[in-house]
Amino acid sequence: MIAPIKGYRGVSCVRCHAPIPVSAKVISFQDQIAQREINMPHAFAARCRLCEHESVYAFRHVRWFDGEPRRISRASANRRGMGQ
Repeated sequence: MIAPIKGYRGVSCVRCHAPIPVSAKVISFQDQIAQREINMPHAFAARCRLCEHESVYAFRHVRWFDGEPRRISRASANRRGMGQ
């Protein structure tokens, strides 16, 4: 039996090039833009979980990534001073 390939939609961080998963809302907007809905935003902000850089991305930059989104552990987040 062949296991289904897991994946997710996201963008590549402009600073470190790590994949950034996008929310279901962003995916919904992207689908509506593809169907030529008017008055839709054409960009969104996303923050990289790895390097903490935030940038604005166009919906056309969203692509498919294989696997599962990277998880940042609470311990590594605390080492970077992200909170407690």
